[in-house]
Amino acid sequence: MKGIKIISVLFIISLIHSCASDSSEDFTDPIPDMVNYTNHVKPIISSNCISCHNSNANPIAPFPLETYDEVRDKTENENLLARIQLPDGATLIMPPSGKMSQTKIDIILKWKNQGYKEN
Repeated sequence: MKGIKIISVLFIISLIHSCASDSSEDFTDPIPDMVNYTNHVKPIISSNCISCHNSNANPIAPFPLETYDEVRDKTENENLLARIQLPDGATLIMPPSGKMSQTKIDIILKWKNQGYKEN
């Protein structure tokens, strides 16, 4: 009888654990059909990049990403897209705290592919 209780408890624990998720990305909204800077890209940049890439002339991140023009320029003419798509743990990955979710990267890529719409 004691063995059945232990097995039952282990089974319940395994069910609970298999339903748990450490990633908030599992429950995100789908990527919008039309992506624009103001509603979609700016919040990603603000939460992942602005702490270093700001106009305070941070020597570690020497250019700001605070405006539409700055973000578009670094996406279009620099290596912003290459840096955010590096594998997690790569030396030059941005942000340095770890790779952004693929959903966020896909939103930025879609913004580029749709012609960098601002609003």
